[in-house]
Amino acid sequence: MNSGPDDPPPDAGAAAGDVTGPTDGAASRVLFVDDEPGAADLAATHVERLVDGIETVTRLSPDEALDVVREGRVDCVVSDFDMPGADGLELLESVREIDSGLPFVLFTGKGSEEIASEAISAGVTDYLQKGAGRDRYEMLANSVANALGRRRAERDLREVNAKVTAIHEFATELASATDIATVLERTVDATEEILEFDRCVTARRRGDRVVPAVLSESVTEEEVRAFDVGEGVVGTTVAEGETMVVDNLSVDPADPDELEDPSSPGRPTAGADRRRGSEVADPVADDIRSAISVPIGSHGVLQAVSNGYAAFDERDVEFAELLAAHAANAVEQIETENALRRERDRLTALFHDLPLPAVRTVALGGGERRLDATNEAFEDTFGYGADSGYEEVRSEVVPEGADRLGPEAVLERDEPSRLEVRRRTADGMRDFILHVIPVKQPDETVIYSVYADIEDQKRVERTLRRLHATTREMFGGEDREEIAGLAARAAIDILEFPSSGVRLYDPEANVLCPTAISAEATAAFGDRPAFGPGDGRVWEAFETGQPVAVDDLDAVDTAVGYGDLRSLLAVPLADHGVMPLGSEEPGFFDETDVQLARVLAANVTVALDHAERTEQLRDRDAALQREIDRLEKFAGLVSHDLRNPLNVASGRTDLARSLTDDAAVVDELERVGDAHDRMAQLIDDLLALARQGRTVDEIESVPLDEAAERAWRTVDTAEATLDVSAATAAVDADPERLRTLLENLFTNSVEHGSTSSRAEPDDSVEHGSTGSRTESGDSVEYNSEPEAGGDEGLTVSVGSLPDGFYVADDGVGFDIDPEEATEYGRSSTARGTGFGLAIVREIAAAHGWELSIDGDDGARFEFGI
Repeated sequence: MNSGPDDPPPDAGAAAGDVTGPTDGAASRVLFVDDEPGAADLAATHVERLVDGIETVTRLSPDEALDVVREGRVDCVVSDFDMPGADGLELLESVREIDSGLPFVLFTGKGSEEIASEAISAGVTDYLQKGAGRDRYEMLANSVANALGRRRAERDLREVNAKVTAIHEFATELASATDIATVLERTVDATEEILEFDRCVTARRRGDRVVPAVLSESVTEEEVRAFDVGEGVVGTTVAEGETMVVDNLSVDPADPDELEDPSSPGRPTAGADRRRGSEVADPVADDIRSAISVPIGSHGVLQAVSNGYAAFDERDVEFAELLAAHAANAVEQIETENALRRERDRLTALFHDLPLPAVRTVALGGGERRLDATNEAFEDTFGYGADSGYEEVRSEVVPEGADRLGPEAVLERDEPSRLEVRRRTADGMRDFILHVIPVKQPDETVIYSVYADIEDQKRVERTLRRLHATTREMFGGEDREEIAGLAARAAIDILEFPSSGVRLYDPEANVLCPTAISAEATAAFGDRPAFGPGDGRVWEAFETGQPVAVDDLDAVDTAVGYGDLRSLLAVPLADHGVMPLGSEEPGFFDETDVQLARVLAANVTVALDHAERTEQLRDRDAALQREIDRLEKFAGLVSHDLRNPLNVASGRTDLARSLTDDAAVVDELERVGDAHDRMAQLIDDLLALARQGRTVDEIESVPLDEAAERAWRTVDTAEATLDVSAATAAVDADPERLRTLLENLFTNSVEHGSTSSRAEPDDSVEHGSTGSRTESGDSVEYNSEPEAGGDEGLTVSVGSLPDGFYVADDGVGFDIDPEEATEYGRSSTARGTGFGLAIVREIAAAHGWELSIDGDDGARFEFGI
């Protein structure tokens, strides 16, 4: 670990370590064997010049060459073939007996296919003929360089495999460690033995400090000290959780030239991404120059140092990180086991002090358990202790067919489980939440079962369900008095209050009238008058809108008497009144009772609101029906009173037309006739509008496609086409009103869907019915006569929607706001009345449908149901 010259004397600290890497930097040694001295020396000279980093040795006979090989410092052999005593292949065989992997290049002047074949069969690394020319030595140099490269790669691979195997064995050993100190000690040993680092230290994080733990034998305590997290190389490694490699600690960061190795000028620091740590380095020892610092997870650091420049290569970093990762895993495993052990101890203490019933069992395998212990609350609740057998307790406590968690399911989940159960206690059946907690120990698995009593909660839930059912019944009540009677009984039958009542407010008299008083309440204090302002706690609850509770009526002054009642709870019903609840027992109503009473009061309030709205709707419907009847009678009178003079005017016009041949007069009479037709059409549409606006009659499920086809047959559609392929659902509607709606929309599309049907370009366009209609009973028949060519190629589509249906055409759409087209009197033709879409709107409103219109591309009418 690093420190500066001004740092305090080293206390226990994370240390530096010196390391000698696995590579020694020695030149590769190449042995040249040839019985001709000049030939061996010449080949050695050329190869030594052409290949960097090699040392050459020459020998004149195979026997001398074998002596050199036996010495063990040969990395490659280059041999002639034809030599006295033994040829090159015989030498190869002898060399391979000494070192089976030693590269062997046969470099011979006696070349033939036979020799080449024998050489290859014998396993030479390469076979070259001496030949003539300088390039033969270049080829030899390449062959030697390749052979040495493969030799080094194979040696490196063996070294890597050996280290990986050793690291694997190291990780296996760590699995048996039971304390963190042992893990850190074995990590230092492995760093020295496997990575061959001789100055290293492991440090452990303790809060905001990094403290040395285990040192190499070559590291003294004077060379290490503790660091703050973020201080120095070690502290920074812990803070950032990343490996730091420093190639040169003894330089000035402001002088880049000093970053070079003085012994090798110009040599850059190894690794493009290696961090220059000079700005954070704080070495303790003076001879430290390079360092590697690797985090051991979040627990500490493995650091090694060297007095050499850039002593750690990338492979050193990889292996150091691998060692540190295994160490971190071991530390985490130990900490986890320690935490589990502490948790088990805590659970044991908690088990005995827990106020909830708890039992501890041991899983024996095969679905069997042994009852190990029970706490005092369990014995008090269920009546059984640890001296009872597991099967005995289970058969007595767990009812037949009740829910339970088997040990197999608990062990499979390996985590706490929760189950709502019903169990037999010493006081009878009760509801519990059962928490089952498995705790795995080295020799067995302990299962804790903890019971939380929820009997009161379940009683409240059952009460709320019954209140919900009563609320549905109150919603079916005919009037407020019936609802009040149901509420008074629910307070006694469901909430189990001794007496109850409902007082509804009379705004004209400004009093709370005794609308529904239970028989129990009447027996307690007799018949009661209406309460007004100042009449006790009941009026106070109504006036303030807040519940009023009195634990003992005899202990307080009251404006009115309450007979034998001692406890009172008055719950307001908003503007409708109050529910007074009572008991002859003082302090009867607890917090749960108050909450349940408020729930009942809220439901009663909603039911009363519903009854009030229903009564208002009935009154409104009656008034609306009277208005509709009046309008229909008015429309009928208007129709009758206008038709007679209109018929006379039409007859006179016909007579006048027959008495003259003057073309000008006839033309004027034709205009008068058109005006009469227009007036008749207005009368018919006015009558139809009045009738269609009334409430609908019987509602039926009507297939949309069938209704559309029936309506289409009653409309003069000429060449237009109806498409009902998308009308796949039925519509709940008054069949006759739905038919009339569709007839008006079809007529509107046919008469206004094509440009050729327009009278003038600047007319306001409204998709409404312009055909004349005649009454026949309650039905309306349309006799539409569209202009020629107005419906050519027009398609009218009717289809279903997820929440309704639509009618659309592919015509020219609207020239005005589509919503304005549904207003009375808006039409795009001089002959139109503007009532067609108004009738559609009225029919939709009578059904409660929501109408939307889109006129961007044709006309589309959507009805939301």
